[in-house]
Amino acid sequence: MENIFLFRILLPIHLILFFFFYKKDWARLKKIKSFLFLYAAFIFAMSITLFWTDSIGESVRYIYFLFEWMYVFFVCIYFLKDVKSYRTFAKYVVILYVLFMAIGVWEVITGTHLPRSGSSVYITTTSKHQPTGFQFNTNDYASMLAIIFPIVIAEIAKWRKKLAIVAISVVSCVSIYLIIVTFSRMAMLVILIEVAILLISWMRSWAFTGILLGGIGAGVISVYIKLNWVTVLFSDVTRAFTDKDGSTIERMEMYRVTWSLIKGSNFMGIGAGMLPTHLSLVMYGFENISAGYWAPHNYWLEALANGGLLAFLPLFAFFILYFIASFRYWMQTGWKVDSTVPLLIGIAFVFASVGLSGTFDKMFLGLGIGIGLCLLNIYYNATDRDEKSISNKTQDR
Repeated sequence: MENIFLFRILLPIHLILFFFFYKKDWARLKKIKSFLFLYAAFIFAMSITLFWTDSIGESVRYIYFLFEWMYVFFVCIYFLKDVKSYRTFAKYVVILYVLFMAIGVWEVITGTHLPRSGSSVYITTTSKHQPTGFQFNTNDYASMLAIIFPIVIAEIAKWRKKLAIVAISVVSCVSIYLIIVTFSRMAMLVILIEVAILLISWMRSWAFTGILLGGIGAGVISVYIKLNWVTVLFSDVTRAFTDKDGSTIERMEMYRVTWSLIKGSNFMGIGAGMLPTHLSLVMYGFENISAGYWAPHNYWLEALANGGLLAFLPLFAFFILYFIASFRYWMQTGWKVDSTVPLLIGIAFVFASVGLSGTFDKMFLGLGIGIGLCLLNIYYNATDRDEKSISNKTQDR
């Protein structure tokens, strides 16, 4: 039963233990509850489509994944309640990220993969040495590296200055390299945006100077001695953006078909989780039992097609509110490195939402948004406590 893994065993156990045996403190959610209400409204609207869906089983499966996402949001917000608990979590994330990179480098060098890797299934001219890590395909792996990258860099930046510069340089270079060899165009753009914004936040620090000079020096040396791997790397970037015309055309056709399905349902939705099977029917031109799943490659169109406007509007409001809060957090804290994390996670998610074949079953994306929400919650709660403290001191005077 490959779909029943440890997380799905622990989730209901955790849920039962939390509600029946754990002392609750709902005040922790006070500043962020609007996000949870909006996402709950999204799930509720998707559930309404059970009345007209073509397959109750597929729709319930889809809604279950949405519930998993919301529960991950809740766990991040509730249990990573302060800076201390978040820092402990972030340290473990750094260790895991190094493991993810190590597996990727091992795959690139040896051409061997873990048993569940898609590179062992989809044999192409490049797949043998393309990393997938613990994910199934290369795009998933690249998106996972991109969405967790700012969390790791922000945590490493707190180390001793010289050690931080070295570690950040190594992690950044290896991450960029691994993303390039996956040929994931969206992840390449994301990692460049992330590095640019993080460097802006480091403008007045030695980390910025070290990374900038190190990058320039490495570039000059590689051009001077004409390193073969650098040439190959630039070739990979070029091929990723120029050799995928067929894939791009196919995606545009899927978007056109999806939009026609949206209009055909009068914006009521065709049923939670039903877009892939409807796409398959239209794209193949007949019901194909052996290949009945056609990935939509667009999170936003998928949500609108599955649940209609009633589901799409609270989801859209959720992300608009998330980006507004993330940018305000970055601005109000003085454009610090730490405060870039929620914004960069949001940017990575948006790119992944149109870069991956599907997103609702990619739990690392839900975890990323959950971490962004927990950081916003920590900041707003701390600000609220500071304001109350100032108010109390003023009254005492």
